[in-house]
Amino acid sequence: MRVLAPWNTQSPIVERSPGLGLVGALAIFAVFVALRVYCAFTLSMNSDEPQHLHVVWAWTQGQVPYRDLFDNHAPLFQLISVPLFAWLGERPDIVALMRLAMLPLYLGALALTWYIARTLWSPRVAWVATVLAASSPIFFIVSIQYRPDNLWMLLWLGVIAAGISPRWVRHRGLVVGFLIGLTLAVSLKTLLLLGTAAVAWLTVPGSRAALGAMSRIRHRNVVVGVLAALVVPAAFAVYFTAIGAWHQAIYCLFTHNLSPDLGHHESGSLRILLPLLGYPVALGLAWWKRPANTDDARWRQRCWLFLFAILYLLVLYGCWPLVTHQDLLPVIPLVAICLAVAILPVDETGTVRPRIALAAAFTAINAVNLATAGVPTRNELMEEQHELAHVLSLTRPGDYVMDAKGESIFRPRPTYWVLEAITETRMREGSIADDITERLAATGTPLVILDRLPGHDVAFIRENYIVVPPASELIYVAGHVLGQARAGVELAFEVGVPTDYAIVTPTESADGLLDGMPLTGSRRLARGRHVFVPSADSGLAVVWAPALQRGLQGSELFTAIDR
Repeated sequence: MRVLAPWNTQSPIVERSPGLGLVGALAIFAVFVALRVYCAFTLSMNSDEPQHLHVVWAWTQGQVPYRDLFDNHAPLFQLISVPLFAWLGERPDIVALMRLAMLPLYLGALALTWYIARTLWSPRVAWVATVLAASSPIFFIVSIQYRPDNLWMLLWLGVIAAGISPRWVRHRGLVVGFLIGLTLAVSLKTLLLLGTAAVAWLTVPGSRAALGAMSRIRHRNVVVGVLAALVVPAAFAVYFTAIGAWHQAIYCLFTHNLSPDLGHHESGSLRILLPLLGYPVALGLAWWKRPANTDDARWRQRCWLFLFAILYLLVLYGCWPLVTHQDLLPVIPLVAICLAVAILPVDETGTVRPRIALAAAFTAINAVNLATAGVPTRNELMEEQHELAHVLSLTRPGDYVMDAKGESIFRPRPTYWVLEAITETRMREGSIADDITERLAATGTPLVILDRLPGHDVAFIRENYIVVPPASELIYVAGHVLGQARAGVELAFEVGVPTDYAIVTPTESADGLLDGMPLTGSRRLARGRHVFVPSADSGLAVVWAPALQRGLQGSELFTAIDR
């Protein structure tokens, strides 16, 4: 049975899938689903995940992204996550549980991969492409993480599926346009997808026929499509304007993300040559393999899929300022389709079984890479869950916690800025002022997660905070190590973070005079110099008092100090 090449103009053949079969394919996908559930609870946390979850938490608190806290992502994904997040509540395993919500998006993307390949080629190509996509290590691992790129991927594949579906002829403009609008509301990287998709369509061999077909489309359908694409983005624009957050939204979504010194914009970079040299090669291959009749719509769709996937990758790696694995999610299924088509075509007298064996070999290679480099052999998430649990136990809602990107998730941050890659670049160039030290003092922030913070802020933290046991050197509580003190001898210290403090020994609360008054319990200390006169010889430390009331032990604290 013949399987069609990308440039073949014949109609797709409805065929039985030999070898693997539907049951075998479903068994493979069942294994992947079980593996994803395992990874959801064991895969180490990506720093983007708590950043997104912190924004979702802010929505549940009545706060508004862009105005009340920084976020440089489009709002739809976080907003639709609010009901599930609110139902789950404050818990240290929130990342793992929210990862489980990514499973339907993964399965939906695979279903659309199957549909696209089945519509343009055949069931055999569809099954092989879907298995190849499902087993791709980058696709598998990144799509486990809680991130908007998963919904972005699903919606873009939905755009393609609706665009090629024979069932949506009458309402294609409405459906495709609305899906594009949703995709834009999830990620502005959709503009890159749209731009490369348009260039690929206009450069398909025989594009004059394609343009002729487009010219015959009624203007009403085009207008309907454009208006449908604007519905969701316009609704968000109206909302943010109405609440006074429009200017902040424009900055966070556009101005901030267009940092001129970010990533691969170095002068004289040769990366720009990738699309300039690579795409003509792809066009040459398509032109060489073009059929005699380039008016065939099915062939143009196949050729467009190939050219779009190639061009997107070339532009991404050649021009895009900050390339991440999640940027590949919308195109990996398309590459898998192209690879399946390249593996499976045979001539009229050939046999398909060796080709199926080759597809199985590719899947096995993916599986080995996934098992050795992607799937954790131990619970890598456990330490991060323990850290979050420790932060939540020491603080209460409303207590400020300083972290880089919202790792505390359920607690407000003292500074507006999130220390992601673009913010760090802008801080280095001076377009964003580093106000962390000032905000720690102004808000009386009692807890800090010492990760990714700038050097001079780290110096301030080490002077005004003490490491919290038994965690690794990451969680710091407001306080000072006063050292070994002698009875009746004044001990002066500076407070940089005004809040409620207690003075403790390794075994109990300290007795003595604080600023000339007997110390009874905790006391709020303002910024500046303070003097303590102990009643007995002992090691002393000044510590944020609520932490002691919530389980922080003085003996453990001094053990950490001694280390």
